[in-house]
Amino acid sequence: MTEWKVFETTGEYEPWWFFEDWEENIVSTHTYKEKEAAFKKYGELAQQLNENYPHHALKKSVLFAAWNEDEIAYCEDCEDDIQTFHGLILMKQEQVYKPTLEEKAIWFKEIAPFDVKFSNEESREEIG
Repeated sequence: MTEWKVFETTGEYEPWWFFEDWEENIVSTHTYKEKEAAFKKYGELAQQLNENYPHHALKKSVLFAAWNEDEIAYCEDCEDDIQTFHGLILMKQEQVYKPTLEEKAIWFKEIAPFDVKFSNEESREEIG
């Protein structure tokens, strides 16, 4: 059976940095059996982040980060202030999900109302 997960993260780096301890940044996990339910939850959470934080970034269509420049934490090890990021990750079977073009058009078009810069791989996919 397919398992879908939407992770909410909070930490000192964006959710696309899968460092060894990335799972320590998970503040909430939403698990679903149906893709549509996972997509709906992801969209609701992304909308909340869009409304609550002025800065946003998106990678691979499902790795979403939001932040406020005033939300920082002091890092004792580096003796400096570090930005706090709030993120979303959509996974299918423990892998970052790659939505189809149709899914992007139906489910994910409202998530990134800001200018998204695609990597070369994603640009080729968008063009065909």
